Amino acid sequence: MADFERYPFPPGPRGVPAQTYAERRAKEPLGKVLLPSGDTAYLTTTHEDAVAVLSDPRFSRDLSRPGAPRMFAGFTIADSPGTLTSMDPPDHTRLRRLLSGVFTPRVVNGWRPRLRELTAELIDGLEEEFEFLHDFAFPLPIQVICDVMGVPGIDSVRVRAWSDAMLSTSSLSEEDKLTAAMEFYAYMAEVIAEHREDPGDGLLAAMIHARDGEDRLNEDELVRNALGLFLAGHETTGSVLGRAVLRLLDPRDGYARLAARPELVPGAVEELLRMEQPGDSPLLRVATEDVELPSGTVRKGEGVIASFAGANFDPSVFPDPHTMDLRRETAQHLAFGRGPHYCLGANLARMELQEIFGVLVRRLPGLTLAGAAEDVRWTSGSIIIRPARLPVRKG
Repeated sequence: MADFERYPFPPGPRGVPAQTYAERRAKEPLGKVLLPSGDTAYLTTTHEDAVAVLSDPRFSRDLSRPGAPRMFAGFTIADSPGTLTSMDPPDHTRLRRLLSGVFTPRVVNGWRPRLRELTAELIDGLEEEFEFLHDFAFPLPIQVICDVMGVPGIDSVRVRAWSDAMLSTSSLSEEDKLTAAMEFYAYMAEVIAEHREDPGDGLLAAMIHARDGEDRLNEDELVRNALGLFLAGHETTGSVLGRAVLRLLDPRDGYARLAARPELVPGAVEELLRMEQPGDSPLLRVATEDVELPSGTVRKGEGVIASFAGANFDPSVFPDPHTMDLRRETAQHLAFGRGPHYCLGANLARMELQEIFGVLVRRLPGLTLAGAAEDVRWTSGSIIIRPARLPVRKG
């Protein structure tokens, strides 16, 4: 076997994408990498190639195909059979159609007032100096997703523990990760069972009632997708919040600008989504036939990763990509993907980040780091890359 570079690449200072992406983009924009599983796959580093992969139905997310490469050996939640992210049409089309009405802008925007209220309440209870991740960035998204889903009694401590285990890439055994997934699944099945008689009016109720003619979600589909919402709804959002606040506070002029002009928040959120993804795309795809991409050919049966880190920092689309520009035209960023697997919860995630940052800069205009940015430690051993701790002061 050729000596391929190991993927994922370790991030650069303060979590920025590795210089390896730029080097490969210049020399070999579509080249093979060695995955943690020991398999190999092509990695895109240009925006054009990533969009082509994400949009082409000849690249399958069904990794149960004989001989299909895997990102990680053993269990991974992203590749678990029966989940929306691991399906191809027509199964994917059916399930997405059933769920799409749950996340329309009209439905999601109805939650804005409650989100502003929850954010303000949490800020009011914070000490003058607090740890941003533990005290704010993770408790708030958990509270929000529980509120939005209509299940306020969720055991957030256990949910965090299960999430950490399922997203681990090195610190836990496959048995421990699978056990966490099974326990989380059983817990969500209990929550859904409790809400069937009186589902209320949250997103879980909408999922229970979701129909397309005579078709509706079965029990397994309900549980798997509710679990996925909780996993993405707090872990990804909390990690983006932590990374984004560090970006805005180092140097602090980014945060000060938003505090002075809160109307810039929606555009700033898009730029922060472009820059501060907590991990590159883990959704490996396999070619069902030979596919010609702008930078080369992927043969039938070979795997390919459409790199979000490569695409979102491609200077041909985003000039001076490592500089934060709160007025940048960011419509082409791939933080939520593209094509048939475009993130179903994108409307919810955008709304949540817009409202949280809007309240944050208005209520805490003097927020500042409580230590040096270079002393911030970063997580390792997980799909998610974010600050491990982020002490801040209200100012």
